[in-house]
Amino acid sequence: MTFDEALKHFRTGRAIGDALRVSGSRVSQCRAAGGFSYPMQCVLEKESGGVLVANREDDPTQPLKQSA
Repeated sequence: MTFDEALKHFRTGRAIGDALRVSGSRVSQCRAAGGFSYPMQCVLEKESGGVLVANREDDPTQPLKQSA
C-alpha cells in the first residue's frame, strides 16, 4: 500500500500513527521516505480490516528490480 492509500483510509496522519502505535513524527518520516515498511503495512492491513493490502513492492527500502 502506498502512503496516500493509507491516508485516504485513515484520514489523518495521527490516525495512522495510532494504528501503528508510533508518533506523528514517525509517520512523517515514513511519508518523506516514500512509504511504509512491509511490516508496518502488515499492521495497517490488519488495523484496516483488510481494506488496505500490504505489498512488498511498495516498501521504500526494497531494492528496485531489474527488468530485461
